Amino acid sequence: MLPVQKKPAKKSDLPGTLDFKKLIPDTLLKTSAFKLDSFMVWGADMVRTKDGTCHLFFSHWPKHLGHRAWVTHSMIGYATSGKPEGPYHYQGIALGYRNQTDWDGTMTHNPSVIEFDSKYYLYYTGTHGPGNWGPDQSIDNEDEAWQYRMNQRVGVAVASHPSGPWQRFDKPLLDVPDYGSGIVATPCAMVSPENKIYLYFKTQLPGDGKFGGGVFHYPSVSVSPLGPFKKFDKPLVNKNEIFPDNFFNFHVDDHEEWFQDGRFYAIVKDHDAPYLTEFGKILHLLESKDGMTWERSANPFVKDRKIIWDDGHIQYFERLEMPKIYLENGKPMVLFLSALPDDDPKEHSFNIAIPLYE
Repeated sequence: MLPVQKKPAKKSDLPGTLDFKKLIPDTLLKTSAFKLDSFMVWGADMVRTKDGTCHLFFSHWPKHLGHRAWVTHSMIGYATSGKPEGPYHYQGIALGYRNQTDWDGTMTHNPSVIEFDSKYYLYYTGTHGPGNWGPDQSIDNEDEAWQYRMNQRVGVAVASHPSGPWQRFDKPLLDVPDYGSGIVATPCAMVSPENKIYLYFKTQLPGDGKFGGGVFHYPSVSVSPLGPFKKFDKPLVNKNEIFPDNFFNFHVDDHEEWFQDGRFYAIVKDHDAPYLTEFGKILHLLESKDGMTWERSANPFVKDRKIIWDDGHIQYFERLEMPKIYLENGKPMVLFLSALPDDDPKEHSFNIAIPLYE
């Protein structure tokens, strides 16, 4: 359990054998960036088939609609490469728009892909909204756009191969739990050593205001990739246990969970001050013995919002988030991050594949 205190903890009771920041190279090749001229590109996840092909799934939506159109117009795209770190080549749309009355009719977002028993399962966030939506029409009314945000649910699509076709379902996989309110979104799926599916998600607690009682992240577990999933009401992080005199819209955000070396790990975004560590707004490492009860790692710092490219250019980002990890032989091999540059007035977002040191 996270200790009750008013200052960020610098140590953990967990062994802290993983120091993730040491896996990240000092500089990155420009080919690490996956960009599309006509689309905003966001959260990405990857799976590799036996022939060595790397299959990347990512959120993308028309660039001219602006960054905030992710919640109304995102689609899950598909790209391939011969190497996990890329470069990746766009192949088309994996999950696109459906009827506006479908639960995921106007948006598919936040892909998380796993292989299980020779099939592929693509978990994602979907939503729908008012009837005046159009594929090339931005939703400029704030209250109307918020309806799309509040209708977010988590679903899954199934295929025999990452290239598709993908079978989608008429109902979401995860709906709002009894202790939640409004949204269920941002899935992260992983297969545990016991061959169970752990599916982590976010929801918000009931309360006043747009973010209710605050946004929290929770685990759920199933013996089948298609569920049903048992949801657990203990969040990964509850900042109120650390800062009892503060209210938080986001206790943590954007997350990725995985298992290695006998332990569960998670990278989360800490962006709602006061922060969990002395490092401020960073990507932050958590650890767990069972995937249910989480603590800050002894080495919590993962990544700040800066990239040094191989040509010496230092680039700063308004957002560097939505972590996803590709593991090979049980070890992290690539860290995928979504990037929105500070210095880009057109808000052209893209994804970065960061190769990791052994």
